[in-house]
Amino acid sequence: MMLHKMRTGLVTMLLCFLLADAKAQQQVLPPGLDAYVSQVMQSFQVPGLSIGIVKDGKIVMVKGYGVKKLGDPAPVDENTLFSIASNSKAFTSTAMAMLVDEGKLNWEDKVIKYLPWFKMSDDYVTTNLTLRDLFVHHSGLTAYANDVLLFPPSTFTRKELLSKLKDVKLSHDFRTVYAYDNILYLAAGEVIEVVSGMSWEDFVKTKIFHKIGMNNSISRFSTLRQQPNIAYSHVLRDGELRVIDSFFDQNIGDASNPAGGIASSAQDMSKWLITQLDSGRTPDHSRLYKPSSTTELWKIIRPMPVGKEPEWLKPAQKHFSGYALGFRTYDYRQHQVVGHGGLLTGFVSQIAMIPALNLGVVVLTNQLSTGAYWSIINHILDFNMKAEPFDWLAGYKKGWDASATRRDSLQKTRSQLMPDNSLRMSLPLEKYAGVFKDELIGPIEIKKEANGLSMTFVKSPNYDADLVHFHGDLFRAHFKNKNMGEGPFLSFSLNPDRTVRDARFISTFSDADRDLEDLVLKPDQKAILDTAALRKRITAETAPHKNADFAVAFRDVETNETFLINDKTSFHAASTMKTPVMAEVFKQAEKGKFAITDSIKVYNSFKSIADGSRYSISAKDDSEQALYKKIGAKVSIDELLLLMITKSSNLATNILIDLVGAKNVNKTMRSIGAHKIQVLRGVEDGKAFDKGMNNTVTAYDLMLVFEQLAKGKMVSKKASDAMIEILFQQTFRSVIPARLPKDVRVANKTGSITGIYNDSGIVYLPDGRKYVVILLSKGLEEAAAKKTLAAISEHIYNYYSNK
Repeated sequence: MMLHKMRTGLVTMLLCFLLADAKAQQQVLPPGLDAYVSQVMQSFQVPGLSIGIVKDGKIVMVKGYGVKKLGDPAPVDENTLFSIASNSKAFTSTAMAMLVDEGKLNWEDKVIKYLPWFKMSDDYVTTNLTLRDLFVHHSGLTAYANDVLLFPPSTFTRKELLSKLKDVKLSHDFRTVYAYDNILYLAAGEVIEVVSGMSWEDFVKTKIFHKIGMNNSISRFSTLRQQPNIAYSHVLRDGELRVIDSFFDQNIGDASNPAGGIASSAQDMSKWLITQLDSGRTPDHSRLYKPSSTTELWKIIRPMPVGKEPEWLKPAQKHFSGYALGFRTYDYRQHQVVGHGGLLTGFVSQIAMIPALNLGVVVLTNQLSTGAYWSIINHILDFNMKAEPFDWLAGYKKGWDASATRRDSLQKTRSQLMPDNSLRMSLPLEKYAGVFKDELIGPIEIKKEANGLSMTFVKSPNYDADLVHFHGDLFRAHFKNKNMGEGPFLSFSLNPDRTVRDARFISTFSDADRDLEDLVLKPDQKAILDTAALRKRITAETAPHKNADFAVAFRDVETNETFLINDKTSFHAASTMKTPVMAEVFKQAEKGKFAITDSIKVYNSFKSIADGSRYSISAKDDSEQALYKKIGAKVSIDELLLLMITKSSNLATNILIDLVGAKNVNKTMRSIGAHKIQVLRGVEDGKAFDKGMNNTVTAYDLMLVFEQLAKGKMVSKKASDAMIEILFQQTFRSVIPARLPKDVRVANKTGSITGIYNDSGIVYLPDGRKYVVILLSKGLEEAAAKKTLAAISEHIYNYYSNK
C-alpha cells in the first residue's frame, strides 16, 4: 500500500511538471508555430533552420526544421551546427568583459598598451584608440574595411591583417560616424591572447562554451568540416537554390574567428541567451561575469542611423538604434531589444532578447534570407507582447520579391553586355602578363596560358580566375571557384611606351566582386614568387663577377623552408666567427664559470697558434680603438661582448677567446650540427695566417647558428634573447639591412678582410615573421661585394615577404 501511494505521488508530480511546462509553452509559443515556420521556409526557400526560445531562465523550445543539405534527407535538429557569423562578436566582447572583471585590463585602456605594434593610418587614432573603441565601429575606417581579405579568407595571419591598417586611410573623423567593420575585432582577439595567455579560440572554448554548457559549439571555423552534425550553405543562383560545398574554404578563415568564426546550435545558443539575460549567470547557476558587465555590454556607445520602414513593415519601425559592445540595442513595439545578426555565404542568424520580458529568441538558417528569421522572430515577440497580429510573412515576402526583381534586372543588364569587335587589344596577349601588386591584397600573378590569361592571387586564392578577352584592353574574369559567382572585368591602362601602367577591376553588377573595385594592380618588378625565380635573380647579380665566389643560405624560422647556394663551401670567416664566440661566452656564464657582469683586465698580448710566440694587435688595424685606451683597466664581459659584435672589436674578441677557449667554441658548434665552423684562433695572428691556419665558416653552418638564436635554443631562451639584443645594436649595416624597408629589423654580424666580405643575421618583418640569411663572398673588392650582397638580400626579402 505504501509503495502504491509513493508511485501515485510520483506520477502526480510528473503530471504537474508536464502540465506546468505545457502551460509555460502555451504562454510563450504562438499557436500553430510549426505550421507557420514551415510556411516561412517554403516562402523564402530555406532548406533548414533551427529555433531556440528562452523565457525566465529556462528553455521553452528548441527545435530543428527542414534538412541540413539539399538532396540529403538528414534533418536539422536542436544540436545541428550553423555558422553564426557576426553573432560571434558578442563572444569576443564578453571575453573582454571577463578579463575586465578579473582586473587584467580596463575598457578605456589604449590598444597599444597591449599591442605596441598596432598602427592606424592616423597617429592620433593609433595613440588614443581604446579597447572599447574596438567593438563599436566608430574608428574612422570606411565600412567593411579590408573585408576583401577576410571573406573569402586570405592566407594572411591575424597580425598581418592588422598590420595593413596603417596603410588604410580613414574615411571619417574618429568617434563620429558609425561604419561597421570586422577587422578591429581581430585586434580585440589579439589583446585577449596577450592578456590571458590563451588564443582567442581556446579562451572562448574553455572559459565560455564549457562554463555555459555549449558542448557542441566550436570557436575555430576550420574544424567545422570535422563535426558530425552540421548544416550546409545554400544560395540562390539564377533562381535556383544550390548547395555551396566549398563554404568550408570560402566563407571565413581562422584569422577572422573573433569577428565571425563561431558555429553553434539552437540548443547551445539558447544557453547563451539565458546567460546574457541573467546578467552573466549560466543555466547551472555558476557565474560567467559580474552583473555590472551586462550594463557595459548592452549600453549604446555609437548611435546608428534609423531608416524608415516601408508601409508593409510599419510595425517594425525603430525609434532608436545603437551599437553596444558586440550587440545592437534598439526598440520594437516600445520594448528594448538587445540583439545581433550574422551573415556568411549561405548562412544568416539572428538573436533578439527582450530584457523586460526575460525573453530571448534565436533563429539559425542555412540560406541567405533575412526575411525568414525576422518573420519568425517578430511573430514570436508579438505573441509575447500581446500585440495586434501582423502578417510579417507577407511583408517580408514583398521585400524579398522586390529584391529578386532587382537581381533579375541586373542580371539581364549584365547578359546584354556585348563586346565591340572593332576594339582590339593594344598589346600581344603575353605583354599583359607579369607579377602585379596591390598594397592591400598582395601579389597577383597574371600568366599567359594556352587558352588565354590566368590570374593567381598569391595570398587570396579564392579570387583566382581565368581572364577572357572582352574588347580593347578589357578582360572578363571567371573565378575558378564556381561558387564565387560571376567575376568582374579587369581593365588594363598603358603607359606612353605601351607597357602596362596598372589594372583595375570593374564591378559587373554583383556584390561578389564589388570589394575588388578598390584594388589597383601595379606591375611589381621586384616580386619573386618562387625559388626558381629567386635563384635566377641571384645568379643575375653574381654572374658579372666571374672570378668571385658566393654562398647563400636562407631559412624561414617558422616553416623551416630552406634555400641554399654553395652552402657547404668553406669561406674565410673574418669577423662572422665572433657570433659563435659570443654563444660560448653565454654558455659558460650559464654554467656558472663566471657572470656576464664580471670584469676582466684589458690586455694586448696573445699567443700565436702557429708557434706559441706572443703578438699584439695594432689599434690602426682594428675597427674599434677606444678599448686600447683601457689597457690595464678592468672592463665588464658584457661590455666586451657589445664591442666585439657591434663595433667588431678585434681586441675584445681575442680577450674573450682567451676566456672561453677556441676549442670550446668549436665543441659548442658541433653540438648544434655546425661541423664546418672552425674557430682556431684569435684575430690578427699573422704567423698562423701565413700557414693557412684560419677561422672558416660555411653558409649552412652559420645558418644553423642564427636559426638556434632565432628559435631561442642557443644556450637558452634567455641567453638567445640577450645575444639577439646585442646583434640588433650592430653598427655595420651595409649588406643585409641596406636595401630593406625601414620597418624591417635586422640582427646581424658582418665580417671582412681583403677580398672577403660576409654578413649573417636574422631578419624580422613587422608582422612578426622572421628568417635567417647568410651571405658570403670572396674575390671582390669591398664596394662591389657590399653592392652585390645587398642586392641578394633584397631579392630574398622580396621573395619571403610575398610568401
